Amino acid sequence: MPTTRTSRATTGARLLAIVLAVVMVIYFATSNAIRSGNPFLVPDLVLTLLLVGAAAVRGRLAAPAMIFAFGWAAAVWTVSLSTYITRGAFVDGANHIALIVPSVVAAGLLATRTGRSTV
Repeated sequence: MPTTRTSRATTGARLLAIVLAVVMVIYFATSNAIRSGNPFLVPDLVLTLLLVGAAAVRGRLAAPAMIFAFGWAAAVWTVSLSTYITRGAFVDGANHIALIVPSVVAAGLLATRTGRSTV
């Protein structure tokens, strides 16, 4: 049976996953992201679907699914931020930090709150 601590972590992670997915949907709707020349189109679509799918998973697989989705999302956004940095346009990509940090924190909290002790 899940503990209150585990339940809160999982519920919070689900909410964050949905919020981040909504941010991506808004990004797709309000930018020129959906175009053939966008090298991040497929990774961005995949991370959006992973976040939504992971938020929908219930039971024992919920935490691992969300950890994977947050990890994928943080990786894609970090590579995207890195492309801005290498072009000398950090300011243009700095908004990625607001996506990366919560993803990493949520994955870490899920891992520590839902992990099983082997001792």
